[in-house]
Amino acid sequence: MPSKKLIEIKKEKLILVEGADAYYFFIWAYQAFGANDIQVINFGGIDDLGAFLKTLKRLHDYEKVKAVAIVRDAEVDPEGAVKSIKTALRTHGFKVPGKPFSFTQGHPRVAFMLLPGFDSVPGAGTLLKGTLEDLCLSTTMSDPIHACVDLYVECLNSKGIKIKHPHKTRLYAYLSGKNDLAGLKLGEAAKAGIWDWNHPALIPFREIIINM
Repeated sequence: MPSKKLIEIKKEKLILVEGADAYYFFIWAYQAFGANDIQVINFGGIDDLGAFLKTLKRLHDYEKVKAVAIVRDAEVDPEGAVKSIKTALRTHGFKVPGKPFSFTQGHPRVAFMLLPGFDSVPGAGTLLKGTLEDLCLSTTMSDPIHACVDLYVECLNSKGIKIKHPHKTRLYAYLSGKNDLAGLKLGEAAKAGIWDWNHPALIPFREIIINM
């Protein structure tokens, strides 16, 4: 559910994200990309976006907002995620982008981004299934620690242990192998500079953010 804390619009550019990890990740992301005048807001879970958009238009100073970018996980159905976002935007009177990672015209300009992005970069190909954790890990795949992570996951599988959230298992196994990073949350790892902000997988996200 969205935070019950009163939301105030403080900037002309808004990034609306799904969950606390994405909230902190995108705060550090826009700074790493050299963007400014951006406010990141956690709209809650996947099913909360519509209600949040309805609330957003009623907030004081909403008329000053120039750009809105929505971010959510693709999970197992990228096309379903696209449809869900478009429906929420259309239902609550927002302009609807024709495709992910593109802006509408008008006021405010609207875009949406799906995590982890595309199967080829920069910004082309098919939308991938997955989550923010998958995007973060994709920026580190040259690290030999991933061979150890693979062995750990294989060991769990061989013991008949069902992994409900493999993206989270891999992420935290990876961080546990880095000095001083064991136990950090995804956003805290972003602050520590563990993710490669210059990695090609982040190009579509960077382009939207710097062009808000």
